[in-house]
Amino acid sequence: MNTATSIETGTLRRQDIIEYEPLLKTALRAIIPFSSYSLMFPAKTPENMEAEPQHPFGRATLENDRLSLPLTYSDRLLAIFEARGVDPEETARALPFLPQMASLCLEQITIRKSAITDPLTGLFNRHCMHQGLIREISGIVGSIMPGPEAMADDSLQGHSACFGLIILDLDRFRQINENFGHNFGDKILVLAAERLRAVCPKQTLVCRLDGDSFGVLWPQASRAKMSELALSLGAELAKVTARFTPLREDVGVSASIGHVNYPQDLQGAQFQKAPEEQAWLILEKAEKALNTAKAGGRSQIYSFRQILTQGGMVLEVMPMNRLIINLGRSMDAHEGQRFLIWSRKFNGSETIVGRQGDAIFGHYPPMYKAEVSLVEVQEEMSIAEVLVQSDPNWTVEKGDKLTLLDDHTGRMEQREVQPGDRTPQKDPLTGLYPYRDFLQAWQAARIQAKNFCMVLMRLETPHADRTPMDKMKEEQFFQTLASRVEALFGAEALGGRFSVNCIIYHVPGLDQEECLRIVRELLEDDRFAELEKSVGIAAYPFLDYTRSDILENARKALDHADFLHDERIACFDSVSLNISADRLFAQGEIYDAIAEYKKALTVDEGNLLARNSLGVCYARLNKYAKARTIFQDLTGLHPEHIMPLYNFGCACLKDGDPVAARQAFEQVLSIRPDHVYALIRLGLMAEEEGDFERAWNLYEQVRAMSDGEHLAATHNLAYRYLARLAFRRDDRDTAREYLHQAITANPQDAHSFHLLATIYLERGDDPEIAESLARQSVHLKTDSPAFWEVLITALEQQGKIEEANQTKIRAAAQTG
Repeated sequence: MNTATSIETGTLRRQDIIEYEPLLKTALRAIIPFSSYSLMFPAKTPENMEAEPQHPFGRATLENDRLSLPLTYSDRLLAIFEARGVDPEETARALPFLPQMASLCLEQITIRKSAITDPLTGLFNRHCMHQGLIREISGIVGSIMPGPEAMADDSLQGHSACFGLIILDLDRFRQINENFGHNFGDKILVLAAERLRAVCPKQTLVCRLDGDSFGVLWPQASRAKMSELALSLGAELAKVTARFTPLREDVGVSASIGHVNYPQDLQGAQFQKAPEEQAWLILEKAEKALNTAKAGGRSQIYSFRQILTQGGMVLEVMPMNRLIINLGRSMDAHEGQRFLIWSRKFNGSETIVGRQGDAIFGHYPPMYKAEVSLVEVQEEMSIAEVLVQSDPNWTVEKGDKLTLLDDHTGRMEQREVQPGDRTPQKDPLTGLYPYRDFLQAWQAARIQAKNFCMVLMRLETPHADRTPMDKMKEEQFFQTLASRVEALFGAEALGGRFSVNCIIYHVPGLDQEECLRIVRELLEDDRFAELEKSVGIAAYPFLDYTRSDILENARKALDHADFLHDERIACFDSVSLNISADRLFAQGEIYDAIAEYKKALTVDEGNLLARNSLGVCYARLNKYAKARTIFQDLTGLHPEHIMPLYNFGCACLKDGDPVAARQAFEQVLSIRPDHVYALIRLGLMAEEEGDFERAWNLYEQVRAMSDGEHLAATHNLAYRYLARLAFRRDDRDTAREYLHQAITANPQDAHSFHLLATIYLERGDDPEIAESLARQSVHLKTDSPAFWEVLITALEQQGKIEEANQTKIRAAAQTG
């Protein structure tokens, strides 16, 4: 979708005909049935179609079953709609009236355009942004989590693997409205919108959300790309100025910017939400990043990830080593996370300024004050417990900053008991250690035990708004639980508070199965019936994990338990490792995911999900020989699963073995004749061998599929490859028709944009349309010299010689 070009509501441009082509096709088909069609954008109106007083909308022409219909709006010919397969007799009778009826169809487009655009700036509106998010999420969600249906090669999937969202606010815009008036403020908004269009890549969706808030949705954008775009937008918006004539004053603006990436900034159960809910969640996360940026002052930029890793701050210092911090569930904070607290001065970035001439002598050294753990997480804030202080005399203060530690890499887990350490103290009511004291006691206890289990039990009331009475009841539950645990686990069991609603136990001398049996017996107590219960259990020894690692394993088991439906009790096992690896895979940490999948297979060689996912990871890293071996083994172990067989074919193809690849794809089709991707792969192989007829038949099989599961994806793939094949067969009309269909289904299809631009240049159509399409292709795929060549040609045909020369320089830099 081309959003970088200015959009004026109430008017139509030639680009709009392409953009709203599905709506146009549906409206025209209701007037005059046809079997196929194409769009042409002539530089001037053909003589036989020109408007006359009796034909103000131009004249339609009919030749056999082919109708040429002018699309005229506001006395301007925008395009010619060529319909084939019409009924000559019926069409001939309606011929004089069809141009005016087509104009009414264009009015529908105008109404639709007005409904999804902002009347002041011409940008898309908030509803359009939400729909764009849903569309992107729906396309991605099936492939972000590997498993038995994960594809080793996602190049055929008609969606991007990720996207980014930016939300920005103009700083102090309310003051501009108050000081200079709302009309002047509107002028600033229009200038800002124009700057956004100019800077944002062609494939972005640029919207005005409300007031002075704007959004940019960028399909396929990585975190690095989003950071670069955010910096560019901040710099460009800082250049926006408007002259307030009465005072001869130039008024400038700046922007605070927040951005988020999908799927990297979602986690765990959030992926189980419907795409519509995930879209709202992504918007909320971007707004959280924006609010963090605004809290830091003017012209600040924050990613959602930075909120948790760098945006934490102490809001209040409480008694009993407790702190209130500004991170909550909405920022993906959770109980047990660790942070370092830094002095606002000794943080490694504050400069040391001399007294003479204010010379800068260097930076203060980074010195952290304390390490803390979250013990209670609410929606917008959390309560943290101080675990260790670097200097007891250097107190934590309101306004101190926090940085997130990697999972349980804090000092408390790793340090050994030191002489002079204070004796851990239990809470007299529950008999449980506070978390800091538990860690200290556990460091001594774990050394003595040859084998032990760690148990994390989360018990909470099943509603979010817990009253003080609910909290008091929970404390009573924990008191009851502590006495029951001592009776069942034995007196040597060590218990503590992992968080407000989660307790932790070190149980020496028991294996995992015995521990699981006791936990089940424990939770059968009727007194716990009204609580929601989740339990994670991890045992030592296990693989090559150290004693200190077992606490993190118990936390992963607790995450595993949250995915269960009935009995939410999970022992750390191959599935727990799989869930952990899936999370890493979704965040783009492929090598870390591989390590976890390997451990999952060490525990359970029959873990189909882990083995297929491991093969997918190697394929994504272009290690096709390794992936091929994994998929081949899987096909032998699980012949009933088609996807490993298909993945084996893809790996063989990438590994330079087309014979084995063809055999695998054909075997897939013998099991499931409607397997879309196997049909496409065989079609591509036939096309490379010059067997265009077989390739066409295979693509047509895909296009003919119309069931709900495959409709959108298969039609996009089918039209794309049919169009390319028609182009190779010099059937330009069919190619153009199918390319329009392909782009409609997938606005990120760079090759379709390129071919369509090429056809428009060849036919002598408006080179401005070709330029717009060519720009789309190079923005989507910057490393293709052929794409740049078409763009340069389109610029030259319009006489934009200087811009064409600049584009040549840019093309050389991009293509190397």
